[in-house]
Amino acid sequence: MKTLFIHADPVLFDGQASFDAFLVENGFIVATGTELSLKPHDMTQDPAVTIVDLEGHAVSPGLVDCHLHLIGYAAMKEKNVSLKGVTSLEAMQQKVTDFIHLKKVVPGTWINGSGWNHDAFPVRKMPTRHDLDAISDQHPMKLLRMCYHICVVNTEALRLAGITKDTPDPEGGRIDRDVDGHPTGILRETAMNLVDRVIPPIKEKEEIKELILAGCQDLVAMGFTGVHTDDFGMVGDRQALLEAYLELDTANLLPLNVVLQMITYEPSDFQFYLDNGLKTGKCFNRLMAGPIKILGDGSLGSRTAALKSPYSDDPTTSGFMLMSEENLDQMIRQAFEHGFDTAVHAIGDLTMEKVLAAYERYQPLIQQHHLMPSIIHSQIASPALLEQYQRLQVVANFQPVFLHSDWQIAEERVGTQRLKTSYCWKTYLQMGIPCVGSSDAPVEGFNPFENLYTAIARKDLSGHPKNGWIPEEALSREEALKLFTLYPPLLTRETTIKGQLAPGNRADFAVLSAHPYQVEEESIKEIKAVATYKDGIKIYG
Repeated sequence: MKTLFIHADPVLFDGQASFDAFLVENGFIVATGTELSLKPHDMTQDPAVTIVDLEGHAVSPGLVDCHLHLIGYAAMKEKNVSLKGVTSLEAMQQKVTDFIHLKKVVPGTWINGSGWNHDAFPVRKMPTRHDLDAISDQHPMKLLRMCYHICVVNTEALRLAGITKDTPDPEGGRIDRDVDGHPTGILRETAMNLVDRVIPPIKEKEEIKELILAGCQDLVAMGFTGVHTDDFGMVGDRQALLEAYLELDTANLLPLNVVLQMITYEPSDFQFYLDNGLKTGKCFNRLMAGPIKILGDGSLGSRTAALKSPYSDDPTTSGFMLMSEENLDQMIRQAFEHGFDTAVHAIGDLTMEKVLAAYERYQPLIQQHHLMPSIIHSQIASPALLEQYQRLQVVANFQPVFLHSDWQIAEERVGTQRLKTSYCWKTYLQMGIPCVGSSDAPVEGFNPFENLYTAIARKDLSGHPKNGWIPEEALSREEALKLFTLYPPLLTRETTIKGQLAPGNRADFAVLSAHPYQVEEESIKEIKAVATYKDGIKIYG
């Protein structure tokens, strides 16, 4: 079967020759050119050719988000209370109250939510258990900060979890306490696990399938044809999650390519993936096994990202890593020995230093297995770290849309000097460091055009600051688009068949409401996907 797409306005890279039509056969683009040159002179000679008129719309290569949490996003949308955008403690309390009444949540049932950001409150103070107790003392509650590295729980949740004045801080975490030593309800990093173990987890396979499909439908509606997702830590049964994905894939129900980022919290977690025969690059249908994912540190907003020097706005802390250096080294080494890529969450410069040191130490294994290690976030760097990224060709997987929330707090957190090599995406690209883009949804939204806007304008989604934040690090429109189209195939070793609109590439593309190279800068974030095609078949629109 052949399909001829005509009247296209393609998004092109690196001086590609212009065209307005392209021919697709068996899921691949086989030719580009003009309608006249590609259309059979006599349609009766080739009646199998279907013609699709794109009506002059812009056409982008299929978009790929290289790191998010699909189950977490879908659960927040379908099951939990969203606190995104609340601008005061009172608004946060009201939203939870409304959720309880709207959903008719019976007493004793857990209330889970996420998205609050105390830095957006008039009084920049974190909520406590007492603030949640004022909503309800009959519903145990866990409400995640927008970064997902810190939460607040109420007194009932603390009771059910058995967290008291005498409970010690776990390794890689902290229980905030008042002047008398009693828990305030704020739990940081691994301390959240103390509550998680008493919250009924998502573990039924059919429910997991519903969440996967709900998330996938939202992705393709925004022009995505691929996603890399970290889900194994979001469910109570990893086997059920894996089987859910495999069964959906076997039944041809996944509308886009899904790469599984396989999280390990400690060295023993690795065995699960070996036992299931998974290895980086193992491809099923549209499902692929990706890298071993490791959580190195926390977030900037919660001051749990591990810095080499104290936080500029709180000299009592430098943040902390979520595991010992020995465990981190063992997890990276065992992944490399078995031929797995790694993707380590590292925001602070201390964590990046430790991760890059391990990557350098195990270069023989990386080269032996032709691996492509990456660092997710790559936020607070230094000249020396950037040079090491460049020398080792480590992939920086960053989220331009983080600027939306971080630009107002970053300088006060890390100071002027460290800021010079923070969120410096242009510098990464200019140095020849391989880069890919992602959203970390549901931490931020995965709307790709909002992500592009923040990368290009260096402004938040309200258009601030007026002249852009550190505007010298702004990306060109082509550079920003490549982060979500041309570059992601690096991670899956598919650079010869994905990432651009060219013969030999898979026919994965999005039809857009406006051309991202041509609209006013402030309108980039308003672009929509009119239709999405995977292997030349419409999956949305």
